[in-house]
Amino acid sequence: MNRWMGRLTRAWWRWARRGAAITARTREGRRFGSMGARSHLAFPQGALTGAERIHIGADCIINEHSVLSAGLPGAVLGDGEPMIVLGDRCVLGRNSEILAMSSVVLGDDVWTSSRVTIVDHHHRHDLTDVPVAAQWPLPVRPVTIGSGTVISTGSVILAGAQIGENSIVASGAQVTAGVYPPNSVLAGVPARVIRTHTAIEADAV
Repeated sequence: MNRWMGRLTRAWWRWARRGAAITARTREGRRFGSMGARSHLAFPQGALTGAERIHIGADCIINEHSVLSAGLPGAVLGDGEPMIVLGDRCVLGRNSEILAMSSVVLGDDVWTSSRVTIVDHHHRHDLTDVPVAAQWPLPVRPVTIGSGTVISTGSVILAGAQIGENSIVASGAQVTAGVYPPNSVLAGVPARVIRTHTAIEADAV
């Protein structure tokens, strides 16, 4: 009986996950600024804020418990420039989050592992009579992540980071504001370029 109930429960869960995913055809999916064909947000979803300013390309996978937040929770943004953009074939790992007050742009084929945070702002803390969490986020600086980049488990991408295409961000790295060249390997806190691959190296492999 226990084995039968286990099989039934697993089958029901697989059915429920498929049915509860958000796609371009669902009511929740139609609230997004755009969502490409065959893209989906897996169930159970994390928090979703400002969907109308979030644009997702085709064939993207947003895994379970991932957070997409454009603007402040509860704010009515209306039409305007995209605040979060995912290119085609992007993958966002479980329990990851993208928090945007201005602009976070991921190129095509950007893959993240689990528990990755990408944020384009910081809370200010110079107002000593106001709780830090209540102070308006400053500075706000756009984040761009080039096509083909892989971001490993537990990494944090902070405001102002501009990561070149086909790069690798190592597990636990904290990428601060700056321009990082294509084909780089970034590691450490704060992250630095520990290697840059070249076409000659790639041919040799």
